[in-house]
Amino acid sequence: MNRRQILEAALVACASGAMGAARAQGQAANWPDHAITLIQPYAPGTATDASSRFIAQRIGERWKVALVMDHRVGANGLIGTDVAARAAPDGYTMMITSTGYFTNEALVAKIGYDPLKSFVPVAKVGAVQLLLVVPSTSPFHSVKELLDFAKAHPGKLGYASGGTGSSQHLAPSMLSTLTGAQFLHVPYKGQVPAAVATSTGEVDFSFAAITTARPLVEAGKLRILATSGSERSSSYPDVPTVAEAGVPGYDYVANTFFFAPAGTPEAIVDKMSDAIGDVARSAAFAAFTKSIGMEAGFTGHAEWQKTIAAERAHWLQVVRDSGAKPE
Repeated sequence: MNRRQILEAALVACASGAMGAARAQGQAANWPDHAITLIQPYAPGTATDASSRFIAQRIGERWKVALVMDHRVGANGLIGTDVAARAAPDGYTMMITSTGYFTNEALVAKIGYDPLKSFVPVAKVGAVQLLLVVPSTSPFHSVKELLDFAKAHPGKLGYASGGTGSSQHLAPSMLSTLTGAQFLHVPYKGQVPAAVATSTGEVDFSFAAITTARPLVEAGKLRILATSGSERSSSYPDVPTVAEAGVPGYDYVANTFFFAPAGTPEAIVDKMSDAIGDVARSAAFAAFTKSIGMEAGFTGHAEWQKTIAAERAHWLQVVRDSGAKPE
């Protein structure tokens, strides 16, 4: 190929690239012109579901289009995630999920998606803290008392969870990793049975979602020792964090994640990310998330794209430390 041919080929390539960019911009400018489906791979009723519905309603009102929730439940979130991964990358199907998106890679023998390649990170919002709770009749009134006993009696204290690999399993596993205390894991069929079992003294403690534990706390059946985040919960500002209570570095929260199928135009991803951010930074969202035991917060597409690989590595390590094995 001579120099003239090389130059002509380069000009064609540049023109094609410019046309492609123009098409993407035009597509984003007209998007959305009809309903957007938001797939959730978990059942309704969670803090993730409630917070994302709040955001979707506000965006829909602004854009004059419906943002429709589609719960595709099953296989610990794998069914819905697979459906979203195979959706057309046109901005009209996105996914809302939580930490299972990352932990499934270590908990399931084979998953049908690549956490870093099958989707584009759109936004991360909110942070759900857990409460470290004991029965109201428990002799433990602080994290230190609980840990001192656990270290003196390895494996004697049992904790309830909503199942292997759940947040209620991974949070105490992280506590064990950081302190050397050994606990007995007692899995139940869901978060609510686990919290009830704790309140009746079937187990010694648990890490429970605020919305799950709150009725039992208010009824005087559970006592809160600490919260799981790096900062105090706005729902319980007088309760210390686990880190403040003597376990430096402890921080366990579950965020709500918005993803788009790989190949979705960057302009559309940015537009959705900006819209989510406008709602997530509002005073109304902060007040709403406080009512459901979530801390308001927002990380947009550009920033999260830089750190998602580190986030994946973090959750994989948490699962490894828990001792949970692929099923």
